[in-house]
Amino acid sequence: MARALVNVPKVARQGEVVEIKAMIAHPMETGYRIGPNGSN
Repeated sequence: MARALVNVPKVARQGEVVEIKAMIAHPMETGYRIGPNGSN
């Protein structure tokens, strides 16, 4: 099972647009990148 981190605002009013951020760790993803755009 992948690990997940979810960030939500502490307070949200009905009808308000909120930002929810999620980050997951996948066993096949090392995070290693050769260059800034993910390639050479």
